[in-house]
Amino acid sequence: MSVLLVVWLTGCGESQPALIHGRSVAYWLQALQNRDARFRKKAVEALGNVGSADAAVVPALIQAVQDPDGGVRDAAVLALFKIGPDAPEAIPVLRAAQKDKDTKVRKHAEKALARIQGAQ
Repeated sequence: MSVLLVVWLTGCGESQPALIHGRSVAYWLQALQNRDARFRKKAVEALGNVGSADAAVVPALIQAVQDPDGGVRDAAVLALFKIGPDAPEAIPVLRAAQKDKDTKVRKHAEKALARIQGAQ
């Protein structure tokens, strides 16, 4: 006598939204609009950890490179550095960031460009 055991896995094959610090990517994307630069910087750092896994992240980071706050701009450039070769669309904004008034932003933009372009 043989027994057939069937197990149904709820949600099997469905992808769950990525969570960063317990929050969804959508939450962090919305946080980029916050008035508080410290919060925007935290959002940029969180999104940098998602990388290119979510199609909305790289365009949002490209926008953040143009933020009025130098700390946010620098965090965005570093996030794009982390994503590296998966963010070739960031090349124009990173080239512009090489002329940023903030020394750290300029330095990190150069490194991000080298990493992205080195893989092409």
